[in-house]
Amino acid sequence: MKLNILITGLLLSATTLFSQVTKPIEMPYVDYPIEAGDHDEVVQQYCLTCHSFGYMLNQGKKSRPYWTGTVAKMVNEFKAPIPKEDQQIIINYFVKHYGYESNTGH
Repeated sequence: MKLNILITGLLLSATTLFSQVTKPIEMPYVDYPIEAGDHDEVVQQYCLTCHSFGYMLNQGKKSRPYWTGTVAKMVNEFKAPIPKEDQQIIINYFVKHYGYESNTGH
């Protein structure tokens, strides 16, 4: 019985190893240019470690409280090693280039 299970498992594994795609697969290229200046190198250093820039931009324009909360979540919950002074630089960068000033929340 164990031998039958082992043989079946090996055959199923081999099937996926020898599967072939008959036509090429092309991934679309989407350019997400980063706004230069205002310490964009800090954003690239800390944020691009885990996220693509496209992912960050696809959040849409968000308020200062949103970006503040998001950076705090990355540091506190996901343990991103971002020093306090760089956290504020990142928040300011996203508010200026991809957000807006607001004290009312999201």
